[in-house]
Amino acid sequence: MQVAELPKAGFTEKVVPPKYIPPEINAKAAMIIDASDGDIIYQYNENEAFAPASMSKMMTAYLLLESIHNGKVRWEDPVKMSAKAAQTEGARIPVQVNDTLTVKDLYHALMIESANNSAVALAEHMAKSEKDFVQLMDAKAKQLKMSEHAKFANASGLQEPDGSETKMTAGDVAQLAYHLIKDYPEILEVTHLRQSQLAFNNINVISTNDMLNKNNKSLYIEGMDGLKTGFTDSAGYCFTGTAKQGDNRIITVVMGTSSKTKRFTETNKLMSYAFGLVN
Repeated sequence: MQVAELPKAGFTEKVVPPKYIPPEINAKAAMIIDASDGDIIYQYNENEAFAPASMSKMMTAYLLLESIHNGKVRWEDPVKMSAKAAQTEGARIPVQVNDTLTVKDLYHALMIESANNSAVALAEHMAKSEKDFVQLMDAKAKQLKMSEHAKFANASGLQEPDGSETKMTAGDVAQLAYHLIKDYPEILEVTHLRQSQLAFNNINVISTNDMLNKNNKSLYIEGMDGLKTGFTDSAGYCFTGTAKQGDNRIITVVMGTSSKTKRFTETNKLMSYAFGLVN
């Protein structure tokens, strides 16, 4: 299997025994990396930029956790929903303008239910505006040595009214997930949850990750505990998955699959292949 190095990442190709044949993946792009060192196990169309949809929320989460660790933001900080945040379309939690939620509530809604209004509210809390926050996202992408194709449009991954949207390669998404888990492993304490109740109005947020359900035998992978789904009309159905079996943690990325279920079945193929190699 001929595999190129991830652009600027410093990741290297794992030596794959010839008997292990990679699965046929129905997606625009895909990648598998070893979460311990970033070594590439499999990649397909990894250098072409696509819309990642809500997978870009991993960058919003990264910057939030960085701000928490730096003491600039606290979990109990109150965040008042602006008109822009409250009225953000797509996946959202039921809140109104001027409702006040904690950073912790917004973080759970962001990473479990993929709430777009939570993403905007957190962005506005960390920066003067979402526009200013996007500059932080782009700067962090460069710091994490993501490719020149990585360009953020907003904190949520939605398409902007003018048609512009975030673009990333599968390599960029894998790179972001790798650093998120490596630098802030506590993210998995939230992303492994199938649901969570917020303090605000006892709102119950439900995970968008169907692979967490052990009863779903066709999708479930042992050790699955994250990480982030994504969907827009232009992006298709996307998923960054991660699972740990024994001492081995794997990160997978699929972009541009054709259905909600397909993003998980393709991830299942990648995970099964990867754990067959490393276990």
